[in-house]
Amino acid sequence: MTKRPEGLIFAVDERPPWLTLLLLGGQYAGLLAAYLVLIVIVFKAGGASHEDTISAVSLGMIAVAIATVLQALRKGPVGSGFLAAPVFSAIYLGPSVLAAKTVGLPAVFGMTILAGLLEIIIARSLRRLRIFFPPAISGFIVAIIGIQLGLVAIDHVLDIDQRQLPDYVNHVIVAGLTLALTVALSIWASGLARLMCSIIGLGVGFGLAVAFGLIPEAHWQVLLGAELFALPDPGFISYDFDAALLPAFLISGIAAALRTVGVITTCQKINDDDWRRPDIKSIKGGMFADGLGCMLAGALGTMGTNAAPSLVGVSKASGATSRSIGFTAAAILILFSLMPVISSFFLILPNAVIGAILMFTASFMISGGIQIMMSRNIDNRMTYVIGFSMLLGLSRDVFQNYFKSLPGFFHPFTSSMMPIAVLSALALHLTFRLGSRRKANVGFEKVEHSVDEFSHILQDKARAWNIDSGTASRAESTATQVLEHIRRASLANGPVAVELSFDDFNFIIGITYQGMLLSLPHVGVKHGVLLEEEAFSYGLADFLIGAYPDKMESFARGQDIRIQLQFNV
Repeated sequence: MTKRPEGLIFAVDERPPWLTLLLLGGQYAGLLAAYLVLIVIVFKAGGASHEDTISAVSLGMIAVAIATVLQALRKGPVGSGFLAAPVFSAIYLGPSVLAAKTVGLPAVFGMTILAGLLEIIIARSLRRLRIFFPPAISGFIVAIIGIQLGLVAIDHVLDIDQRQLPDYVNHVIVAGLTLALTVALSIWASGLARLMCSIIGLGVGFGLAVAFGLIPEAHWQVLLGAELFALPDPGFISYDFDAALLPAFLISGIAAALRTVGVITTCQKINDDDWRRPDIKSIKGGMFADGLGCMLAGALGTMGTNAAPSLVGVSKASGATSRSIGFTAAAILILFSLMPVISSFFLILPNAVIGAILMFTASFMISGGIQIMMSRNIDNRMTYVIGFSMLLGLSRDVFQNYFKSLPGFFHPFTSSMMPIAVLSALALHLTFRLGSRRKANVGFEKVEHSVDEFSHILQDKARAWNIDSGTASRAESTATQVLEHIRRASLANGPVAVELSFDDFNFIIGITYQGMLLSLPHVGVKHGVLLEEEAFSYGLADFLIGAYPDKMESFARGQDIRIQLQFNV
C-alpha cells in the first residue's frame, strides 16, 4: 500500500477533470515535441530532403505517442504504470549522426531497432548484469556520451564551415544569448520556469534568430508552404545494418537502459511517501516498454527514444503524475502528427539555437555521470579504469589518422570515442575485479557471544568496505535475528562461525555450526501462487523474524549446518 505524498494533486491512478486533463496533456505534449529537433539534426546529417524530414518528424510524434502509452500500462510484462514518457534522446544523437554521415539514414533506423532490442534483453536479465555496471562504470558511460554530445553541440554553435559568411557574428551572438538565458533560468528561476528552462530557451532562441535574420527565405517558404493536414509519407523508410556502427549503438542502448532504471525508480519515489526499495517488476516493465518504444521509433524511420528525467521533474513540480495525462498527451501528439505545418517548424530552427540547447543538455549529462561515478568511493582499481578509458576515448578525436589507419577488424570498435572509451572501461573493470572480493571470518565459542558481539563486528567491516548504511543495517538485523533463533532453540552444539564477504555487488553472510538446521520455510522463498492461509503465513514469517535477505540458502550434511544470507548492494 502506497502513502500519498504531500503536494501531490493528481496521483498516478487518478484522472483530473476533463478541462484540467486537456490542459495538462497539452503541456506534456508540447514538452515531448520539443525533442523532435534531434530528428532534424540527424536527417540534416544524412542529407535528407525537406519533405522526408517533415514526414520523419510527424512519424516521430506517432512513435513517442505509442511509447508513452506503453510506458503507462500496468498489466502484463510491458509498462511501469507511471507517467514516464520517452523522448528522442541525446543518448542516441552521436551514433545516429555518425551513422547518417558515414552509411546513410537506413543504417540509423536499423541500428536503432537493435539498440531497443538490447534494452529489452537487459530488462529480462537486470539482476544478472549488475556485475558489469557498478556506479563508476554506469556514470562513466553517461559522462562519455555527454562529452560526445557536447562535441556535436559545439560544432553547431561554432559552425566553423560558415565562419566566412556575413551573418556569422549574428550566429554566434544568438547561440551565446540562447545558452546564457537557458543557464540563467536553470540557476536563478524557480518552479516550472526552472524545470522548463530548455524549452523556454528554445522558444526565445528562435525569436532571436528571427530578429537577427538567421532564417533564410527558403526556410520560411517551407513553413508557409506546408499543408495544414496530411498523412506523413513513410516512403523514405528502409533499413540497413553495419557492423562498424554496432558498438556505438549497443553502448547507447545500455546507457538508455540505465537511465530508464533511474527514471522509473524516481517515479516510484515521488508517488509513494513510504518508498523504501525499488520495485523491480515495475522497473523491468518500464525498461521493456522503453525498449519497445525505441524499436518502434527505428521502425517508423526516426532515431532512438528514451525515458525523459526532465519530464518526470515537471510532473513532480506540478503535482500531477496521473497516467491519464500520458494518454491525453499521446492523443494530442497523434493529432499533431497529421499537421505538417507543425513538423516543418522544427526544420527551420537554426544551428545556433540547436547547438546552444545541446550544449546545455550535454553539460548535465557530463556532470550527472560524474555524480554517479562518485556515489561510491573510487578505489585504485576504478581510478585506472576511468582514467585510462577516458584518455583512450579522447585520443580518438585527437589522433584521428592513427585510428583510421588501423586494420579493418578494429574499425567497429574505433568508429568514435564512445565505443573506445566504454569497451576499454568494461574490459579493465572485469580484469581488475580479479581478487577484489574481501572476506572476514569470525568464530564464537558460544552462540550467546555471537549474538552479543556480531553487530559491532559487522558495523566495523561495513564501514571498512564502504557498504552503504541501508544494506549494512538490513544485514545486521537479519543476521542477528537468525543467530538469536539458533540460540533460543538451542540448535548449535558448539562454536558458531560467521564468514563475511563482499565483492562490491553482493554482501554475503555465512553462518556455520554443528547441530540442527534452523527451519525457516518461507524466508527468501518466492511463491508463484499463495493458497488460502499461505498468503498470511508467508508474509508473517518474514515479518516476525525480521529476515529480509535478497537470497537465503541453507545446507545440512549430517550435523554440519550452513546458512547463507545474500544482500544485493
